[in-house]
Amino acid sequence: MPTDRPKNRFITGFTGLRALAVICVILYHFNPALFSGGYLGVPVFLTLSGYLVTDHLLNEYQTTGTFSYGHFWYKRLKRLYPTLIVMLFATAAYITFFQRNILANLWQSILTNLAYVYNWFEILNGQSYFQKFAGSESPFTHLWTLSIEGQFYLIWPLIVILLLHFFRKSKRAIFWTALILSVISALLMAFLFKPGVDPSRVYYGTDTRMFSILLGACLAVLWPSQKTLSNPNSQQRWFFEVIGAIGMAGMVITVFTVGAQSPFLYRGGMFLFSIFTVLAMWAIIANASVWNRLLTNPVFDWIGSRSYEIYVYQLPVFVFFGDKITNLSDYQWLYAIIEVVIILVISELSYRYVEVPFSHYDYAHAARQILNFVNHITPRRAILSLIIALGMVGFIQSTIVDPKVENHSPLANHIKQNAKKEKQYNQKLAQQIKNGKKVKRTSADEAKIQKDGLTKAQLKQAQQLSGSAVGDSVMLAGRDDLQKIFPQLYIDAQVSRQADAAISSLKEMQSKGVLGKNVIIGLGTNGNINQDTIDEVIKIAGPNRNVFWINNHIPSQPWQNKNNDLLTEAHQKNKNFYVIDWNDYVENHPDWLYNDQAHPNTTGAPKYATFIAKNVLEHEKK
Repeated sequence: MPTDRPKNRFITGFTGLRALAVICVILYHFNPALFSGGYLGVPVFLTLSGYLVTDHLLNEYQTTGTFSYGHFWYKRLKRLYPTLIVMLFATAAYITFFQRNILANLWQSILTNLAYVYNWFEILNGQSYFQKFAGSESPFTHLWTLSIEGQFYLIWPLIVILLLHFFRKSKRAIFWTALILSVISALLMAFLFKPGVDPSRVYYGTDTRMFSILLGACLAVLWPSQKTLSNPNSQQRWFFEVIGAIGMAGMVITVFTVGAQSPFLYRGGMFLFSIFTVLAMWAIIANASVWNRLLTNPVFDWIGSRSYEIYVYQLPVFVFFGDKITNLSDYQWLYAIIEVVIILVISELSYRYVEVPFSHYDYAHAARQILNFVNHITPRRAILSLIIALGMVGFIQSTIVDPKVENHSPLANHIKQNAKKEKQYNQKLAQQIKNGKKVKRTSADEAKIQKDGLTKAQLKQAQQLSGSAVGDSVMLAGRDDLQKIFPQLYIDAQVSRQADAAISSLKEMQSKGVLGKNVIIGLGTNGNINQDTIDEVIKIAGPNRNVFWINNHIPSQPWQNKNNDLLTEAHQKNKNFYVIDWNDYVENHPDWLYNDQAHPNTTGAPKYATFIAKNVLEHEKK
């Protein structure tokens, strides 16, 4: 193993860029309604990793004539693994004792994270990135990005060494390989993305996300870290000022304008954002402009140096806090401050007592070190040992929890059954609408609906109602009862939907001729509703249809009140836009809802459907 490895240049502005990236991610997980593009902090991390790894690899190879693959992995595991292990087992310990409803798959989550393949585990298990219910949301969801980086660390150095070997140490082959693969990755993301369908597959996939890392690798070939402009002339300074401005402005605009399920994002938007990141990085590396200085300051240095800890701990804090505090929407800023303080305190403790000491730990004599560890227990070692031990309890217990049984909770069964009925019913209904036939409800259904609160006159009116409905899992939970009231209603409800999915769904129903005269929307549970979505829905509906939007009751989420206020404003501005105030109606009836206080249960579903029906029938278009 060579001992004369070159020192890599420490680029202070990169720490500031990391700080901005992790701030964006925290803001997104805190409130995607206000910070809709904060998730784009992740491509910044990926692009930085691509650059730094490739730059280190090429620098060592050019200096020593070789590259120590084993030493490369040893250094990364020393820095990354201790924090990851402690976080995984600390989270497992909390789940074991305080949130056992998400115990299923815990052991698989831990092992796949340690093996850096967790993103594929999420894909294979249908784990959505966008369904956000505190209490049932996985605290590990965000760790997909660590798996992509781990896979990059494993494969990319081998590819680079082979390219240098077969192309006579020419870096040009590395650049073109990285660029071609990044374009293929971006095209694959665009091809696999389907509007209106949960995009978690393309969001998690290594194949669809590797373009950010590879664009960073391209920059490392074109402009290595050792290349600085110590005495730049005015033209060089001006050039990098502009390049940095374009990169930073492009990043900022994208962060504040592009939602996490926007078609633009998956059809080139995220690739474009990564290019903006590369431009900003280029200006920082060259150090010929103001950008490196702007991103170098004590605050950014502190946040950036602890960005790894902040990133891995932020989602567990949000998930566990939201599970215990059910009125986040009423005091969102106060609770946000408390959550951020908790994240920063944990991150500082982890950085100081886990990452720093373990990254300098000598593992050469492992057996002796372990014996010394046991013989000289300090408070820090005792705490870490207790965390691992308690986490192992959950790890072991989760191996006997059948995920299939766990996933068949009353709520999961309810939604699954209604989703199956919806698919079968819609196929039959679309054909009958096309043939001009009417669907009639049974006498048993009529008797039950009357018992739930509708009159015979309302039943007759509802029988003839022409319309369609678009919703998420909340509507899906009440879909069966809603369908019985409105047998002619074409319902398209799916789990994990964001509000802007209404646009593609309505357009599809319009093309099928099943849109009808009344449009019912039940979206906003999983994130923010924006004005553009409301405007587009109204535009698609046109002046001859009524739009009924069911407002949100999700007190555990901070976007509830903002969404509901926006819907109220839309009602005041549009004469054919009505708000069905489900939030007010159900607020004093928690017994109508499942434990997540969002989905109507078997008692609440008829109440949900009947309440919607009364509102719609009052203003329906004939």
